[in-house]
Amino acid sequence: RCANSEMLPFRRIVRRHVQRHAHRRMTCSVTPFSFTASNFRDPMLPHGLDVIDVSAEEATDELLAGYGRLISGAEECTVERGNFEIVRWPQPGWRPLDPGTGDEAGTTEGLFDVHWEGDFFFGHNRAIATTNNYYLDGLGAPPEHAVRNGSVSGDNIFLWMSDYHPDGAQLFWPLEPMMPFTVCLGMREHGDDVRPEHMRAFHIPAGKGVYILPGTWHNGVYVSRSYAPASFLTRQGKVHARVSISWAAEFKALLRVPLIPRP
Repeated sequence: RCANSEMLPFRRIVRRHVQRHAHRRMTCSVTPFSFTASNFRDPMLPHGLDVIDVSAEEATDELLAGYGRLISGAEECTVERGNFEIVRWPQPGWRPLDPGTGDEAGTTEGLFDVHWEGDFFFGHNRAIATTNNYYLDGLGAPPEHAVRNGSVSGDNIFLWMSDYHPDGAQLFWPLEPMMPFTVCLGMREHGDDVRPEHMRAFHIPAGKGVYILPGTWHNGVYVSRSYAPASFLTRQGKVHARVSISWAAEFKALLRVPLIPRP
């Protein structure tokens, strides 16, 4: 099964972290980064950010427990099969939602395209009905060394942000099925209080895709320059709620994640 039935119900997790984050807002002076469409494409990252290394492991279902799982085909997890998790609409008051309601929007799907422009790695989510769907997902070097034309050597990506979807799961399946790729994930139990040390990177092996649980911190998929440009089929909740964090703004840091070079 793609849904992890052994974990606490996601609504209970959300409620707990809403309460915790209300206290954090009163005690924390950090102003959250505004992820507008223009800011997401060009976040104007400052120079001199700290670099935090995130080690990467070859993904297995055991290592991905609590984050999601590997899949062997795009149709392996669907609402129709009953194994693609959609989070039920939050109950606004004390009266319960009527049975069989609150999770009927289903999924949307389409291409998720990625490419490098010099040291700038962009993602374009064509599955969602918004203009805020083209992102600077990472860089091949810190901002002070990143160039638009050409590239520096190296097979790392420097991540400045991550996000999660409270309304449903998301999967990625490469259209070139024998192409490996990388994801960087944080467990949903961390909620809005996620920190850089909570993130783990996983190399998804050739011939596999990945299914990511609702509320799991992530942000698209990453490939080395030798595999780019690349396209993936993505499927996710149709509501498409997105909550994001800027590691650069809140922690003055970038997460450095190793990528998989082409043999």
